[in-house]
Amino acid sequence: MIRLVRSLIGLAFLAGLVLCAFEVRLGRRTFAEHVDRIGETPEARELLDGTRAKVTPFVEDATDRMLGEYIEAPTQPVPERRATTPAGPRPARPPRTGTPRPTSAAATPARAAAVRPARPPTTAIAAPR
Repeated sequence: MIRLVRSLIGLAFLAGLVLCAFEVRLGRRTFAEHVDRIGETPEARELLDGTRAKVTPFVEDATDRMLGEYIEAPTQPVPERRATTPAGPRPARPPRTGTPRPTSAAATPARAAAVRPARPPTTAIAAPR
């Protein structure tokens, strides 16, 4: 319970900071407007470009390691594959061991009581008056 209260207090504090950043004026501009103007300077753009140049190879390497090689979604429908195995009778499965599992809700009384039957269509939709 204490964790929930602490999380809510932290969330409220964060929301207050964001609200203040966009609403409270610091001179002629808000904090968010000051940060935006700083980000438009040539020095900030140079810093951002340099950071992107250093980080991009690491991100691409990590993406390749997680996803494998370059993956592209097909742009045309893929033709349906046909089975290459000869069409014949399938081999028999070995018999199962242990107790069989129930196949329907009616097979277990506890589950049958928990599942309500569906309403008939006439009661599901009210008729216009």
